[in-house]
Amino acid sequence: MTTTTLTPAPAQAAENSPAPPGWVDWQVAHQIPGRLRIRIPRLNWDDEFARRLQRSLLRTTAISESRINAAACSLIVSYPAEALSATAILDYLQAAIPAAGREREPEEADRGNRGAWPTLGLPALALAVAIAAAPLELPFSLVGGIVLAASIPLWQRVGEALTQQGQVTIDCLDALWLSYQLLQGNNVAGALALNLAAVGESLQPGKLQQLEDELYLLFEQEDAEIHWLSDRQRFAPVPEADREGWLDSVEKTELLQNLKPVAQGAILPTLFLSGTWAILTGDLGRASALLPLDIGVSLRGVTPLAVVSALTAAARQGVYIRNARVLEKLALVDTLAFTCESFQGLITGELLATWGIPSDCIYFATDAAAVEGLQEQLHRQGKRVAWITDSGSDCLAAWEDQVVISLGRGEFAAAADVILHSHDLPSLGYTFALARHTLATAYESLAIATLPNLLVVAVGAFWGLNPVAAAAINGSSAILAELNSLRSPKPNPLENGFL
Repeated sequence: MTTTTLTPAPAQAAENSPAPPGWVDWQVAHQIPGRLRIRIPRLNWDDEFARRLQRSLLRTTAISESRINAAACSLIVSYPAEALSATAILDYLQAAIPAAGREREPEEADRGNRGAWPTLGLPALALAVAIAAAPLELPFSLVGGIVLAASIPLWQRVGEALTQQGQVTIDCLDALWLSYQLLQGNNVAGALALNLAAVGESLQPGKLQQLEDELYLLFEQEDAEIHWLSDRQRFAPVPEADREGWLDSVEKTELLQNLKPVAQGAILPTLFLSGTWAILTGDLGRASALLPLDIGVSLRGVTPLAVVSALTAAARQGVYIRNARVLEKLALVDTLAFTCESFQGLITGELLATWGIPSDCIYFATDAAAVEGLQEQLHRQGKRVAWITDSGSDCLAAWEDQVVISLGRGEFAAAADVILHSHDLPSLGYTFALARHTLATAYESLAIATLPNLLVVAVGAFWGLNPVAAAAINGSSAILAELNSLRSPKPNPLENGFL
């Protein structure tokens, strides 16, 4: 028999923590080969402890399934008896359970602090020095040098874009604007712009990393069972090939594919317009106001936040959405087609009201020939179809404008675009509403970032605007757009019409 040894990582973390972990009362209530039931009274009243314990167990691939029943104060752990001894699993639990009783998870918190916020140090210092320069009568060269040092990452991105990509990017426009402000002695405006940009850049990767970490933990198990965080939340397993590239899939959405050429194509005309305006007006200040023009660039920053947040929210409800492009197609679906006649008896008036779907948008096809015929008909009509099935059909994967939704039964589930692990139809309403909510959030974030930017550019170019006010408005609107994309996507299907 091959024996797998579990490394008690939580125990090591506990030993390294400044204070010993809190004592947790637990005992083995029932034990058979391959399965343990542990009684832990704390599960009944401490949801945070239950969450930390489950996350710790999901990190261990040797444990095939873990389930927490808070009402019964029990933890049920399944493991391969032929590969893992009961002594090894008990030793691991002896370390993992007390470690979950700690008030915080140092690994995630420390990793987030190390990864994002140190980039704020120099921009914050530059802003403080720029503000204090006048009352303290600091030398102009000293203040300008500190602001210039804080802008080094910006200049690095400009250099990489010119040398490696061979193109002028939005960073080039920002660098030109910053250079003009420094030459004019507007150190506060330059430092404020750098500081707000650093805050926005720090928010995004930190939150994305947190959401991705949660997704990977939810989808870490490789078997076909559903894993439970509590009595009310279940997580769907994901094929190995789909666990990577959650963020990469955002770039493949139709929204960003249409936006990228517009955003990139506006850069050179902006430079030309700024130069022309300088010649016509003879005012470099008003001409430089055109340089921070942002057409669609902000959406490329906030869309990943909205999409990954939605994928995580869906996973918490047992709904697996394969990638960002599928999420986008779900938001545009206007027709449902079922491939099994048995579904017809399950669709009630109450269910239709929950979905918000009119009856003339629902079709049924009971065999392969009917599926192909209906598919061709709906495609000619320009319909965006969601096919709901519990069995495989090769023809369903042939069209780009459709989504295949599986109820999580059979081998076909692994090839579907969306898997409903609740095995029922009511969760369809949540899935569609979540997708529409996410797309609407992306457009809202675009408006929040772009409209103030266009207003600032117009006012600055025609009438002149204080550079500090311009930097404050542009930077703040970009941060607000990111925060808007982090809104928890919990739409109510009854409040969101289908069409």
